[in-house]
Amino acid sequence: MKRVTITSISIVLILFGLICSSAYGQEEIDTSDKWEIRLMPYVWFLSIDAEGTVGGNLRSFSGDVDLGFDDIVDHLDFGAMGRVEAWKGKWGLTFDGLFLNLSADKSFQGRLANASLDADVRIGSVDFGLAYRLFEQRFGNENKQSLAFEPYGGLRYTYLRQKVDVTVDIPGVGSAGRTLGTSEDWVEPFVGGRVIWGLNDKLAINIRGDAGGFGIGSASDLQWQILGGVDYKLSENMTLNAGYRYVELDYSRGSGANEFGIDMRAKGPFVGLEILF
Repeated sequence: MKRVTITSISIVLILFGLICSSAYGQEEIDTSDKWEIRLMPYVWFLSIDAEGTVGGNLRSFSGDVDLGFDDIVDHLDFGAMGRVEAWKGKWGLTFDGLFLNLSADKSFQGRLANASLDADVRIGSVDFGLAYRLFEQRFGNENKQSLAFEPYGGLRYTYLRQKVDVTVDIPGVGSAGRTLGTSEDWVEPFVGGRVIWGLNDKLAINIRGDAGGFGIGSASDLQWQILGGVDYKLSENMTLNAGYRYVELDYSRGSGANEFGIDMRAKGPFVGLEILF
């Protein structure tokens, strides 16, 4: 697993600072005393490719995984994802959660022994963020278009489980089993921003990205994502969201028999429905 250098962290922070500084001094939106709640269930048609390492009794074992969306559906035991935003004036609280529980098993029959593998993989991520509507400006013909920028930051909780149960059975002798892998979880900071370009009263382009971890404490070496999509207003309180999301995670802990690591990329289109309360 690769390590994030101080230079990489500096580049992210400098770019973030340039975006923020370019938004100051622009027209501000009116504040309001009312809370606006946005509930956004969504489905992410993701595919995953990863290189993982799990520790055994005496040494670690590594392998590659390449799962398309159809493979994930075949091995999915449970999945949930959704986003909630609560806004009051220019300030917003955000929550974004995702959990996948995947399992697979396989048996092998040999001349002298039989073997079976039972794999259990769980991926969970929950973001808690604070956002601010730093800039909003209307322009174009009759001011029908708008451009807004919202920097945000917060804490992200991530849970990973990689476990493989191996059982070997020798007829007439007996069977023996071993469990490889373990689970890890951690909390890390992240920073990011969102740009919303309103094309008219119904259609908008939405781009959001953030990065976190940076090897701080028990955090990941780097976890970052970018999303781009289109929002179409169906009614006063409902908006259809569709786009593409890419997430990359690099995490490693321990060494030898205690090593646990994953270098994962998850990507694919998504579709969701925003409900305004």
